Amino acid sequence: MKTKNPNVNAASEISINASAEKIWQVLAVEFGDIGKWASGVDASEGSGDSINGSTCSERACKISATGFSDTKERITIYDKKGYLLRYTLFHGLPGFVKDAYNTWQLIPKTDSETLVKAHTEMRATGIMGTLMKGFMTRSTQKVLVAMCEELKHYVENGEPHPNKVKAIAKYHRKKK
Repeated sequence: MKTKNPNVNAASEISINASAEKIWQVLAVEFGDIGKWASGVDASEGSGDSINGSTCSERACKISATGFSDTKERITIYDKKGYLLRYTLFHGLPGFVKDAYNTWQLIPKTDSETLVKAHTEMRATGIMGTLMKGFMTRSTQKVLVAMCEELKHYVENGEPHPNKVKAIAKYHRKKK
């Protein structure tokens, strides 16, 4: 499913020294656990039925960025053979964003190296959408680059990226 007339597009890619299967496990099978490795997500929880081997079909994310709402996301494509994951954000978007999809594709280079491609597309509408789409494109691009780096670190090192460690400490200070 394509986003209808997306006007906000951002993309990033990174080479990860791990098999596509290992990355797929973190990114797709454990879809509900993004809060373990992504610094922009304080906490996450999966729900819904399994899709082709996933642990869930939806997730709720507590977002750490000031001014952003917590989100809910639903898997729309889960293709283990093609290493393609696509999901829509269906709750927590600003009112002027009508559609938002994230797509992740893994391209095995060797048994121990994989190219990871991430792409976000949104449809921003109305006056606010027109005013905000440039800012949204730049900020989404920055988030995707960070997520790719954090995924790489988590998969290659078995521990969260230093950005995530800082975010965890900040989250716990906030909760006190």
